[in-house]
Amino acid sequence: MLNMKLSTALSAVALGSALINAQVAEYGQCGGISWTDSTTCASPYVCSVVNAYYSQCVPGSASATTAATTSSTAAKTSSSTTAAASATGVTYTASFTEYGSTDSAGSGNCNVLTTACGYYTSPGYNAAASQNLFGVGPGVGAGPGCGGCWQLTGKTDSSGNALSNPKTIVVKVTNLCPANGNALCAQSSLTSTNQYGAEVNFDLCIDSGASAAFLDPSGVGLAVGTATSVDCSAWSGTVVP
Repeated sequence: MLNMKLSTALSAVALGSALINAQVAEYGQCGGISWTDSTTCASPYVCSVVNAYYSQCVPGSASATTAATTSSTAAKTSSSTTAAASATGVTYTASFTEYGSTDSAGSGNCNVLTTACGYYTSPGYNAAASQNLFGVGPGVGAGPGCGGCWQLTGKTDSSGNALSNPKTIVVKVTNLCPANGNALCAQSSLTSTNQYGAEVNFDLCIDSGASAAFLDPSGVGLAVGTATSVDCSAWSGTVVP
């Protein structure tokens, strides 16, 4: 009996050690409240806190970082990050793209119940937010960024030229633009930028009319400008369901 108990204990220790020593691949989860798997990112990735419930392995120059270190400050970091992301009046530099049933990637209708937030708008402009703003990665479901309302203002095109007919609209966040495979949405934090110098990206849902109202007047598929968090009383639309 003693040998059996000892064997069980050793097996548990071995399993725990395996989880600790396993390295998480790029853009995988590496920490957060209730996270019990590996907290070490494969080099050269580092574990970056997105919010209290989700830390992610992102490109970085530092050596592999564990969420044991990160999680001790997760509440403080995420509270400032999430609050900064949602506080009314906060402004970020932003890039703006489009997705939906007529895009070149064949994305399909974006104004559907299967969005990461689990709802769509009809009427009302909506968009997918870059992962750093949305707050969680793919497969996690609704992030803290869901339902946030943002005033978007276009200024320049992808080459830095002033837009011929810049527009300002207010959108509601209904979906995630994941970091993995999407350079425009792969900012590691709300202070880092993508290749257009934008801290966040909004992928405007074609099927909600957002792209036609914002990008089409200037005849561009990508714009750069600003995004300001606003009270949703400034947004015109209805959430379904």
